[in-house]
This record gives sequence, structure tokens and C-alpha cells, in this order.
Amino acid sequence: MAKLLSLTTSLLTLLALTSAAHLTVSIPSSNLLPNPSILPPSTHATLHASGAPLSAPLTRANTFNFAHIPSGSYLLTIHCRDYFFEPLRVDVGNTAQGVEWMNAWQTFRGNEWDNKGERRVEVLASANPQGYVDEVKGKVEVRVLGAKDYYQQREGFSVMSLFKNPMILMALFSLVLIVGMPYLLENMDPEAKEEFEKMQKSNPIAANPATSLQNFDLAGWMAGASSTPKPVEEAPKESPKEAPKTQSSGARRKG
Repeated sequence: MAKLLSLTTSLLTLLALTSAAHLTVSIPSSNLLPNPSILPPSTHATLHASGAPLSAPLTRANTFNFAHIPSGSYLLTIHCRDYFFEPLRVDVGNTAQGVEWMNAWQTFRGNEWDNKGERRVEVLASANPQGYVDEVKGKVEVRVLGAKDYYQQREGFSVMSLFKNPMILMALFSLVLIVGMPYLLENMDPEAKEEFEKMQKSNPIAANPATSLQNFDLAGWMAGASSTPKPVEEAPKESPKEAPKTQSSGARRKG
């Protein structure tokens, strides 16, 4: 009988030391999500550690229930099709007396694991009326960060979008030059005006810019060819051939 009582006490102590925690994750209403009941049924939460993750589905009460969580450090993530949720760090452990505790902090993706933010939960297991320690039970709320947008809204017609077109800008610049050039010439100094007229006479392309634009060789310009025609080189004149020399009278004739 004494051995049976000792064995029972050892089993109860072992169960108290190895008992797992229970975590309830709730989604409160906010400005971004006034009614959490509209979340799709595929929404679920996971606790990631070194091993396989623990998963919990979304209940009708807009909560996720994790039961029998072993001791360790976990990353709480809520997977949802329509909204982003903040991640949390959840730690479960035992004190030297074998009492379970649970802590939850705000964490940040891409930062070190020890970089903890606001503390959300700090729970210590309590003893039941029979004197045994119950498993720790914690409750934490996860906030919504924003809504997911998979589609880009089609923009309507805007007058300012026309000025972003390079062809429209080139046409406007040409129009300003054509309209404003006469006024610019009237306000020029006589010397500058006379110099400009001389430049127009020497360069016929500058006198008629419309014709020059029509006859502009874009392919030749990109290839590095000159737009001005090269002067035709005249063939060198041949010198008159000299008359063949006659044999001298003193030369001997062949018989």
C-alpha cells in the first residue's frame, strides 16, 4: 500500500511538472476591423518553434484556442486572407517549484529574437482546491495592422496625366517656339537680330525648321552620320599625254 501511494504521488508530481499551458488568442474590434466576424473561415493561428508548428482554427467567438502547449519559446502568427495581424512572442516555462508560467510580448519581424516590445500577458499557474497545480491559462489579444489589397484600382481620366506624356511635352515645346519666336525677334537687339538673320541666310535649315524636321534622318543621326551633305570632290584633271618621241635621224635602220 505504501508503494502504491508513493507511486501515485510520483505520477502526480510528474504530471504537474510536465503539464502544458493553454492559450486563448482573441481578435478585438477596431477601426480597421469593426466586426471580426467577417473574417473568412480559412483564418487560423500558428505557434512556431523549432519543431512542427501548433495550429488552431478560428472559432465562432473570434478566438483561437491552443491547448497543451509544451514549454518553449514560440512565435504566434495569424494567417488571414484579408487582413494583416501583428506577431507575438509567447514563452512557456516552469519555475524551480514546478509552477508553470506564461509570458507574451510584442515582437518585430526582421529583428533579433530578444528584441521584445510591449508585454501583453504574464500569467502564473494557480493551485486548485485539491492542492495540485493547474496548467497555466493565458489570454491575449492580437491587433489588426491593416487590410490586404490584391487589386489595383483603375485610375480615372486626369488632365495632369497628359503633361506626363513626352510626346505632348515635345508638341507643346515646339508650339511655344513657333508662337514665341516672332515676339523674341522683335525684342532682340539690332546687332543680335542682324547676326541671327545672317545665320539664317548661311544655314537654310534654320530658316525653315518645319522642313528640317520633316527631312531629319533619325537613323543617320543615331548612327553618327552628319546631317549636312558632303561636298562632291572634283576628279583631278589628267595632264595631256606627251607625243611619242621620234627616232633620231642618226639611228640605224634595220635592213
